[in-house]
Amino acid sequence: MSEKSNERCMKLKKNLLEKKRELWIKVRDEYFRKLGKEYNDQFSNPQDMEDLSLVDLIEDTGLKIADIHKEQLVQMEDALRKLEEGTYGICDECGVEIDEERLEVMPFTTLCVRCQEKREGMQG
Repeated sequence: MSEKSNERCMKLKKNLLEKKRELWIKVRDEYFRKLGKEYNDQFSNPQDMEDLSLVDLIEDTGLKIADIHKEQLVQMEDALRKLEEGTYGICDECGVEIDEERLEVMPFTTLCVRCQEKREGMQG
Protein backbone atom coordinates (compact mmCIF):
# COMPACT_ATOMS: atom_id res chain seq x y z
CA MET A 1 0.00 0.00 0.00
CA SER A 2 1.43 3.39 -0.95
CA GLU A 3 1.96 6.09 1.64
CA LYS A 4 -0.77 8.21 0.04
CA SER A 5 -3.36 5.42 0.18
CA ASN A 6 -2.27 4.52 3.72
CA GLU A 7 -2.85 8.16 4.78
CA ARG A 8 -6.25 8.12 3.05
CA CYS A 9 -7.15 4.88 4.80
CA MET A 10 -6.17 6.22 8.23
CA LYS A 11 -8.10 9.47 7.64
CA LEU A 12 -11.20 7.57 6.49
CA LYS A 13 -10.97 5.17 9.43
CA LYS A 14 -10.75 8.05 11.90
CA ASN A 15 -13.80 9.70 10.32
CA LEU A 16 -15.75 6.45 10.24
CA LEU A 17 -15.05 5.69 13.90
CA GLU A 18 -16.00 9.23 14.94
CA LYS A 19 -19.29 9.12 13.00
CA LYS A 20 -20.02 5.68 14.47
CA ARG A 21 -19.39 6.99 17.99
CA GLU A 22 -21.69 9.99 17.41
CA LEU A 23 -24.43 7.76 15.99
CA TRP A 24 -24.13 5.27 18.85
CA ILE A 25 -24.61 8.11 21.34
CA LYS A 26 -27.78 9.16 19.49
CA VAL A 27 -29.15 5.62 19.41
CA ARG A 28 -28.33 5.03 23.06
CA ASP A 29 -30.03 8.31 23.96
CA GLU A 30 -33.12 7.50 21.89
CA TYR A 31 -33.55 3.99 23.20
CA PHE A 32 -32.60 4.36 26.83
CA ARG A 33 -33.24 7.92 27.91
CA LYS A 34 -36.26 9.01 25.89
CA LEU A 35 -38.08 5.71 25.73
CA GLY A 36 -37.30 4.95 29.35
CA LYS A 37 -38.25 8.01 31.38
CA GLU A 38 -40.24 10.32 29.09
CA TYR A 39 -42.67 7.72 27.79
CA ASN A 40 -43.15 6.08 31.17
CA ASP A 41 -43.99 9.49 32.68
CA GLN A 42 -46.38 10.20 29.80
CA PHE A 43 -48.27 6.94 30.25
CA SER A 44 -48.60 7.37 34.01
CA ASN A 45 -50.74 10.51 33.60
CA PRO A 46 -54.48 10.12 32.98
CA GLN A 47 -55.26 10.89 29.35
CA ASP A 48 -58.12 10.72 26.93
CA MET A 49 -58.08 8.68 23.71
CA GLU A 50 -56.75 11.57 21.60
CA ASP A 51 -53.80 12.05 23.94
CA LEU A 52 -53.03 8.33 23.88
CA SER A 53 -53.13 8.33 20.07
CA LEU A 54 -50.66 11.19 19.95
CA VAL A 55 -48.34 9.45 22.44
CA ASP A 56 -48.51 6.29 20.30
CA LEU A 57 -47.63 8.28 17.18
CA ILE A 58 -44.69 9.99 18.90
CA GLU A 59 -43.45 6.68 20.27
CA ASP A 60 -43.72 4.94 16.87
CA THR A 61 -41.89 7.82 15.17
CA GLY A 62 -39.16 7.75 17.81
CA LEU A 63 -38.70 4.02 17.39
CA LYS A 64 -38.56 4.31 13.60
CA ILE A 65 -35.85 6.98 13.85
CA ALA A 66 -33.92 4.82 16.31
CA ASP A 67 -34.27 1.86 13.91
CA ILE A 68 -32.84 3.96 11.07
CA HIS A 69 -29.89 4.92 13.26
CA LYS A 70 -29.43 1.28 14.27
CA GLU A 71 -29.32 0.26 10.60
CA GLN A 72 -26.71 2.95 9.95
CA LEU A 73 -24.61 1.49 12.78
CA VAL A 74 -24.78 -1.92 11.08
CA GLN A 75 -23.70 -0.29 7.81
CA MET A 76 -20.78 1.36 9.62
CA GLU A 77 -19.71 -2.03 11.00
CA ASP A 78 -19.73 -3.33 7.43
CA ALA A 79 -17.65 -0.31 6.38
CA LEU A 80 -15.11 -1.03 9.15
CA ARG A 81 -14.89 -4.65 7.97
CA LYS A 82 -14.29 -3.40 4.41
CA LEU A 83 -11.63 -1.03 5.74
CA GLU A 84 -9.79 -3.96 7.31
CA GLU A 85 -10.11 -5.93 4.05
CA GLY A 86 -8.81 -2.98 2.03
CA THR A 87 -12.02 -2.51 0.02
CA TYR A 88 -13.49 0.47 1.91
CA GLY A 89 -14.09 3.57 -0.18
CA ILE A 90 -14.37 1.60 -3.42
CA CYS A 91 -17.67 1.83 -5.30
CA ASP A 92 -19.54 -1.49 -5.29
CA GLU A 93 -20.89 -0.82 -8.79
CA CYS A 94 -18.03 0.59 -10.87
CA GLY A 95 -14.95 -0.05 -8.70
CA VAL A 96 -13.62 3.52 -8.61
CA GLU A 97 -12.53 5.26 -5.42
CA ILE A 98 -15.36 7.14 -3.71
CA ASP A 99 -14.50 10.80 -3.07
CA GLU A 100 -13.28 11.50 0.47
CA GLU A 101 -15.79 14.35 0.81
CA ARG A 102 -18.64 11.90 0.17
CA LEU A 103 -17.24 9.42 2.68
CA GLU A 104 -16.87 12.17 5.29
CA VAL A 105 -20.55 13.05 4.97
CA MET A 106 -21.81 9.49 4.51
CA PRO A 107 -19.09 7.15 5.77
CA PHE A 108 -21.10 3.98 5.20
CA THR A 109 -21.89 4.62 1.54
CA THR A 110 -20.96 1.88 -0.90
CA LEU A 111 -21.55 3.84 -4.11
CA CYS A 112 -19.86 6.78 -5.78
CA VAL A 113 -22.03 9.79 -6.62
CA ARG A 114 -22.38 8.77 -10.28
CA CYS A 115 -23.57 5.24 -9.48
CA GLN A 116 -25.88 6.50 -6.72
CA GLU A 117 -27.47 8.94 -9.17
CA LYS A 118 -27.94 6.13 -11.70
CA ARG A 119 -29.57 3.92 -9.08
CA GLU A 120 -31.89 6.71 -7.92
CA GLY A 121 -32.79 7.48 -11.54
CA MET A 122 -33.81 3.87 -12.07
CA GLN A 123 -35.98 3.88 -8.95
CA GLY A 124 -37.59 7.24 -9.65
